[in-house]
Amino acid sequence: MIRKKNWLKLIVITVLTVALVLFLIYKKYIDINNIIVMGDDYQYNAISLSSIIGGFLFTGIGILISAIDKERIKRLWEHNYLDNLYRSSFGGILCNVFTIILTFSYLCLTLSEKIKNIIICCQTILIVLGLVYFVWCVKQLLFILKRMKDSK
Repeated sequence: MIRKKNWLKLIVITVLTVALVLFLIYKKYIDINNIIVMGDDYQYNAISLSSIIGGFLFTGIGILISAIDKERIKRLWEHNYLDNLYRSSFGGILCNVFTIILTFSYLCLTLSEKIKNIIICCQTILIVLGLVYFVWCVKQLLFILKRMKDSK
């Protein structure tokens, strides 16, 4: 039951985030043309942001692995309460890696304006989704750290 509930939360958060970003792009709250005007600076900032957030998510997985020997954390792990922590971490890392790949494609390939607009739209979705996964991961890690402190 918990496993299904965890998957449902992950899917709902992902779909809602993507839908919200697409809505904001459609309504011009996020204007692709303004991003294009920023030029390559935006692309380099996207690489930097994605690298930093991806590194923090990777560190979060390391914290989870190092804490798994604690009895309280082990119990949470065995009963699937930490599934979304590592799923959101991996999802965020994947979003950040794909953002970096799209950014290098944008910078290194000769592309039409239509393809560039699609790449920027995808980058925006992936960056926001990566940030949502990061916030979720931080929330879950704080929960684990509190449990580790309580066990002492």
